[in-house]
Amino acid sequence: MQNLEKLAIDADLLTIDPSIQSTLDILISDYQNHSRLNDLGKFLVHKGLSKRLGIRLSMEMMSKNIPPFDQDGPIFITGLPRSGTSFLFDLLHAHSYLRSPFTWEIFQANSIAKNKLQILIKKIRTQIELISINRLVPQLAKIHPMHQSYPEECQLIMAYDLKSISFVYSANLPNYLKFISGSSFESSFRVHKNFLNALSTKEDEIMWLLKDPCHIDHIEEILNSYPKARFIFIHRNPKFSMPSISNLAYNLRLGYSDHVDPLLVGKQMLSYWQQASEKLLNSRELIPEDQMIDIKFDQLIDDPIKTVHCIFEKLSIKEDERLEEKMATRIESKKLKVDHSYSYKSFFKTSGEVENRFENYISHFDL
Repeated sequence: MQNLEKLAIDADLLTIDPSIQSTLDILISDYQNHSRLNDLGKFLVHKGLSKRLGIRLSMEMMSKNIPPFDQDGPIFITGLPRSGTSFLFDLLHAHSYLRSPFTWEIFQANSIAKNKLQILIKKIRTQIELISINRLVPQLAKIHPMHQSYPEECQLIMAYDLKSISFVYSANLPNYLKFISGSSFESSFRVHKNFLNALSTKEDEIMWLLKDPCHIDHIEEILNSYPKARFIFIHRNPKFSMPSISNLAYNLRLGYSDHVDPLLVGKQMLSYWQQASEKLLNSRELIPEDQMIDIKFDQLIDDPIKTVHCIFEKLSIKEDERLEEKMATRIESKKLKVDHSYSYKSFFKTSGEVENRFENYISHFDL
């Protein structure tokens, strides 16, 4: 690997956040000793880490010159991965007053676009990056389509603090996985809040709409950063969601390594998400009742518009008069997309393995 150990020093980050070096050390060690990256994978990992650290430095410098804005009551959509969070995220984003970070804003977070030309340049750069990613991982467009102008989830923002499951999705990083499973994400949500702050203005009359399955693992940190945060939890039986997220991770890893074991992928996804689900069960009591709502996957799929109205009523979100029309268009467009296929047996040795590990979660939400 090309001088990965020097990345944080080269990025001049250690004087701002000394703790990032220990995170980087664990990440680098796993890349070197466990990931079995091919030559292209090594190049892309070095390039990706260099970019993230450089952007993190830029974000830290920008935050010193931007007045803080009150991010009052942001809405967090979360639940186990592949449980309908992206579908609901897209539907709610049709609301005129709900604002989400766009893919181009996250990918090009090193500066604030101040005019239409700068926005266009950032969008073009992002789309070029996405074309390269889709060539590297041909199945990604079916499993998790991305576009420079789509709203995107928070795990890519967290990656600027080097604490994100996205690194594990694309490589075998066993020690790093244990590290992020047991770490505080307070610093990550400081970065997260600085990122939203950079995109906010005094004139904004919007509510932030955010989404990431990993948020089920960080309820306490979210409430520490956003005390009035509102949560939409989507629940689906893990026997469907775990093979699906394992298939996403498996295909991502194939882009970086010639040695990918699907059973190992399944084992790691099962371990991380089962632990996250237990943490969710233990931390829900921290959330005021009027700041959260639980939605079942089948309920969302059977009647998405009714589900959205229930969410708005529970979380006191004012209606948008053209919302139903816009949601109907988005629902129809989703019907035209072909879902990716995956097999439970490809990632788990025995029938019922997932259900047994998630017994508490399945029982609690009657799945």
